[in-house]
Amino acid sequence: MPVSEAEAVDAVAMLPESSWIRTYVVHATRQTTAPLVYHVGVGLAVLGTTCPIPYGMHYAGALRANNFVLCVGRSGEDRKSTALNIGKDLLDQAANGLIGDYPGSAEGLIESLAEQESQFIPISEFGKFLSSGQRGYFEPIKTLLADAWDCHPQQRAKAARQGTRVVIRADNPRLSIGAACSIPYLEKHTLAEDWTGGFMGRWLVLYGRRERTDPNPVGDSRLTQTLVDGLRLRANMPTAGWCTGLTTQAGNYWNNWYHDVSTRKLPGNIIGIRARAPTMARKIALVLGWDYGAAQAGQPWKMGMDLLEPAVAITELHIRSLVDLSDVIAEHADARMRRSVIDAIDSKGGTATFGEILGRLKMRKRPVQESLEALLEEGRVKRLNTSLGFAYELQG
Repeated sequence: MPVSEAEAVDAVAMLPESSWIRTYVVHATRQTTAPLVYHVGVGLAVLGTTCPIPYGMHYAGALRANNFVLCVGRSGEDRKSTALNIGKDLLDQAANGLIGDYPGSAEGLIESLAEQESQFIPISEFGKFLSSGQRGYFEPIKTLLADAWDCHPQQRAKAARQGTRVVIRADNPRLSIGAACSIPYLEKHTLAEDWTGGFMGRWLVLYGRRERTDPNPVGDSRLTQTLVDGLRLRANMPTAGWCTGLTTQAGNYWNNWYHDVSTRKLPGNIIGIRARAPTMARKIALVLGWDYGAAQAGQPWKMGMDLLEPAVAITELHIRSLVDLSDVIAEHADARMRRSVIDAIDSKGGTATFGEILGRLKMRKRPVQESLEALLEEGRVKRLNTSLGFAYELQG
């Protein structure tokens, strides 16, 4: 099951009432019936964009407060894009120069980051992005985004007049992304290797399902100006205190949780999230430090339980989301193809002819035939001899 409203509320309740993110979640839930867990992620990405360039802490290198957030749900049902636009609109009012454009190419993104190193890019149709990423010419941008999550310097050489070249460089990229994706696209365009590898493993995935209804969603602007002012104030602050580590209590808590998540039994196709879940928790804690912690004072500070505990709770929502989504993440391309064939048969009531399967999948005969043969050998389907020719029936 997706993350419930109650589970997301429990995580948000750990934040103090003065928290910008907590206020943002209250505001966002008054605008739309989208799952509350989406607002947690979007709020983190938007607020993290306002952090000063030097802000961060040491954790396996220099760690920064930018996040890639992916809201996953049903197409047209869970208001993913609506949730994303709430945060975008507030940032647009507070500091519109921090909103970046959809990355059309790796070169274009580097040029954009060279001009504005701190950016929030909203991607309401992440399925389109994933689909493009499966084509060779778009693959470099996925590699670039993986590096940008780590905030590594990026550069490219651009041809100039008379055979000269100009080097365009972003020394300190701080890229945050808020994206929305439907489950069918996630299923169709990602494999286990994407999650264990460099790209999808960097996304804070939040899988929700709409529970609330509102017959008259006219919105509520009572908190808008408070939130805009909070973003504008932070966006104009030139410095933030560097986090020097954990308090003793937080250190003990962290060690216990790190050991737990590192040894936890997880589905094989998402087991790679173990490696990055702790880094995500620290990134979230850095945003919370900028929200209501000591970072705004501009002096070195230590991270305590008030930041680390809610950051871990939000990370657990991410882990829970991926565990629930693991059934739609195929181990490899052949496994994904076999599942598509099973879904096509299931759509016909559990029994379908070869022609009906082809009509449903709109694919060439050969890969469908190969998948059916594999499913027959596995005992997942049974071949029937009918008056219309061979049909295939799901077993078990």
